[in-house]
Amino acid sequence: MEHIITTQGLSKIYGGESRAVHALTDISLQIMPGEIFGLFGPNGAGKSTLVRILTTLLAPTRGTAVVNGFNILGDELKVRSSCGLVTSNERSFYGRLSASENLAFFASMQNMNRHEIPERVSYVLELFDLSAKARAPAQSLSTGQRQRLNLARALIHDPPILFLDEPTKSMDVQTSDFVKRLIKEELTLQQGKTIVFISHELYEMENFCDRVAILANGRARVVGRPDELAVHLPRRALFRIIVQGDNAAVTEKWKQIESVETVTLVSEGPAMATYDLTLVDEAAWLPVMEAVNESGGRVETYRRVDDQSLRQIVAHFSNNLEDGDNRTN
Repeated sequence: MEHIITTQGLSKIYGGESRAVHALTDISLQIMPGEIFGLFGPNGAGKSTLVRILTTLLAPTRGTAVVNGFNILGDELKVRSSCGLVTSNERSFYGRLSASENLAFFASMQNMNRHEIPERVSYVLELFDLSAKARAPAQSLSTGQRQRLNLARALIHDPPILFLDEPTKSMDVQTSDFVKRLIKEELTLQQGKTIVFISHELYEMENFCDRVAILANGRARVVGRPDELAVHLPRRALFRIIVQGDNAAVTEKWKQIESVETVTLVSEGPAMATYDLTLVDEAAWLPVMEAVNESGGRVETYRRVDDQSLRQIVAHFSNNLEDGDNRTN
């Protein structure tokens, strides 16, 4: 199987023609087996709608998708048995039942062999460091423990695909790192599972996802590895610089440098002024420094205040692609 998930022109429209809301528009994606695929976008970008369609909880208005070899339109039960879904909603358990009883119940709902359920329950509890809480009522667990139990529930029937919608929400940093390390090292590298990881927080995805799809206004703006996407970025650089001297003379010199795109005064005092300089090419930094010296001024401090992270990539592609433009790799 070349792709474990393929979507073709998936669209979801709510309301009639006069009040139509396009939650998704022509989403076409291909996800490889065993990869961690990130869906990133702000709230309302369409991430959760896409996941609900791929897990057959919501029907598309048009388009289709194949998940683990099964069509979402016609093979719903087989699609559902192929997937585990984790949401940030912790209230998906029976509060008075113990952690192990909850997992056993959901395992039976997945038509697992009843003789295999106890061993599987013990395994997923240990995997998520919840063995000590096996007999504890679900309602007595902490927020982070309930979210780990959510992950265990999604994994109980050993599906090849996991959809994780903000799975580390409400977790402390140490627990979040533990869960992401387990996902990457155990579930993907060791067990070969495919992970679709949904978040609106960039730090969640950096150095974690193999590829990322950036969604905005219901469209997949761009898809690729973070390092691939960075290649398309302009080499602009933003510096914050504090200068002592004749401010008018310094700024006039800067504006004469071809590679200086903008000069913004941040604050001004009797002796020093703070500026933000946008350079078309970061190599222009040397002429910027020379211009200060030539004006009889002195640079007090300076620092680079941007980077080539996913945040910059998102801003670039969200702001510069036309509504009808989807770019995928």
